[in-house]
Amino acid sequence: MLSNNYKTALVTGASSGIGEATVKMLSSKGYKVSALARRKSKLKKLSTETGCEVIIMDIRNTKEIEKLKNYSFDVFINNAGLGRGFTKIYKTKAEDILTTIDTNVQAFLQLLRCVTPSMVKKKRGHIINIGSIAGLYPLSSSVYGGSKGAVHLISQNLRLELSGTGVRCTEINPGRVDTEFFDVAFDSKKEAMKMKTGLKMLESVDIAESIMFALESPAHVNISSIEITPTEQAPGGVKIESI
Repeated sequence: MLSNNYKTALVTGASSGIGEATVKMLSSKGYKVSALARRKSKLKKLSTETGCEVIIMDIRNTKEIEKLKNYSFDVFINNAGLGRGFTKIYKTKAEDILTTIDTNVQAFLQLLRCVTPSMVKKKRGHIINIGSIAGLYPLSSSVYGGSKGAVHLISQNLRLELSGTGVRCTEINPGRVDTEFFDVAFDSKKEAMKMKTGLKMLESVDIAESIMFALESPAHVNISSIEITPTEQAPGGVKIESI
């Protein structure tokens, strides 16, 4: 029988931004949450605030990811990602390509490989993949946009693979969110600030609420994809006009 009576959740990239907001929201809803990230001090603080379990792990270490096979989660928020190489390909550093692809694609897939088997076995679960508007529409960033384009196609294929198992799959595609993302993506504070100005950005809690909408939909309903952008942002750029 189909069920969305979820009780446990794993959130990656949980030490800040969307991940942190999602841990807080899931915990407030009574979930037993495992918060996974690299930054121990931030996770410990989050644990004190929410009661979540802490998993300190670098998701680019495949041997470490294997340990997740020993857990069983009802919900998996596949959130960890970054935007190094956000610039044009002819200005991108080789190491930024490796870092972005290792995190946004390689680790993303390895996590799915290790977390999904227990869901399929018990015929219950929900996977939330955090993609990006950059993975759906052209962006002047072949590396980051390409990595999120991979997330989009992986999510579509995963949805088909899971059909009939009782496990749901949702892809959340945010626009600009007020997190550490651009500070990490750019070496230049000036370039990072350019991405944050000129519009009212989304808050991390906005994305957490969209995640809850998908999770709390009736068990026979799969919210396959959500696009969520600031009111002043549309695919193709930011344009502000007086009406």
